[in-house]
Amino acid sequence: MPTLYPIQDTFVRGEISPRLHARASLDLYRAALSRCENFLTLPHGGIRKRGGTYFCAEVKDSDKATRLIPFIFSADQAYALEFGDLYIRVHAYGARVGTVEVATPYLEADLFDLQFVQSADQMWITHKNHLPQVLTRTAHTTWTLAEFVFLDGPYDDINTSATTLTPAETGAVHPQMTSDTLPTGTAAATAGTAFHVFDRDNGTNLSFGATTGDVSYNFAGATTKVCDAYWIRARASGNPRAAVAWDFQGFDGTNWISLDSRTAETGWSRGEVRFYEFQNETAYQSYRLNISGSEDDSNLDIAEMGWHEDGDSQTPFDLTASSIIGINDGAGFQPSDVGRTIRLLGSDALWRWARIASRSSATVVKIRLYGHALPNLSPIARWRLGTFVPGKYVESGSLYEERLAFSRKFSVYASATG
Repeated sequence: MPTLYPIQDTFVRGEISPRLHARASLDLYRAALSRCENFLTLPHGGIRKRGGTYFCAEVKDSDKATRLIPFIFSADQAYALEFGDLYIRVHAYGARVGTVEVATPYLEADLFDLQFVQSADQMWITHKNHLPQVLTRTAHTTWTLAEFVFLDGPYDDINTSATTLTPAETGAVHPQMTSDTLPTGTAAATAGTAFHVFDRDNGTNLSFGATTGDVSYNFAGATTKVCDAYWIRARASGNPRAAVAWDFQGFDGTNWISLDSRTAETGWSRGEVRFYEFQNETAYQSYRLNISGSEDDSNLDIAEMGWHEDGDSQTPFDLTASSIIGINDGAGFQPSDVGRTIRLLGSDALWRWARIASRSSATVVKIRLYGHALPNLSPIARWRLGTFVPGKYVESGSLYEERLAFSRKFSVYASATG
């Protein structure tokens, strides 16, 4: 009797388990393979021989390990990235892309622990011993690598030790004023004692004697600074007589430029502090609060104000720890803490964050303060250090619903929205 061989014209089921090799009654049996080696199954039923390799260029150093990573921008633009000892080279269309070579912090031993996440022209690279890096393609022959910068977190637990941190400055554009012209710059107002709003004394007030007016601070000489936030404290006793409408402005040498306008700021309580932020990247030689309305029918008072200097343009100032307990497991500040974030709870119950710019000793670092100016220079008992240190950086990443997320053992960190 002749042997009959059924025609099999589809292989969409791919390889199946040996336990199913005799299950001829199953529909999947007639579209499956017991073994498929060196072929790829195609969605429309056929199979195709797997692709081969092509020698397009020698790696930089054949004596060292390298790793090829795809960088796919679109169906028409794709690259092969050659990761080697402290470098990346770029290949495309069967050849190296010009002389492109990007320096990296990754040693040969790090290469096979790297993880990658790509979207369009950017690729995020993670490794537990290095800060995340961002590889950016701005043109076919223009590639850059930079550290991924985390803003305000994530953080370790809040300090529970007796160690306090004392700042040398408040992060304000103005100093603590002892008169309208001391120690530097000039405080002015349409009425009252202008410097009282900058003297860090909640018991003194600037009283205008009217329901409108303005108060300003002018830097000495040709000094200019970038202000991006401010807070206002109402008087602590009696009727607050607080401002309800105003325009915060910067002076460019010719005109007052509106930076932040507020209306209907009603319902102030005694000693209440309100915080305001705005976008500004321009350095002005003067700033002022131009007030157009008060809660009171005949007067207007302000107890204190703090006008924050943009953190990126600040001159770093000292932050001094009372001891090394609670800092890096009792080791105090380390050189590797440079770039690390730190959160500080001011005496006004508002958290600010700072970035360590340099280390002076185990108890002293210099910081740049972000968010809002501190109300005073009192020791800060509640603080928390950024969680990322060498050996504890994120190990992998992912994009989910257009949000970037990182992870390491037992922890996931997602970008904030809103």
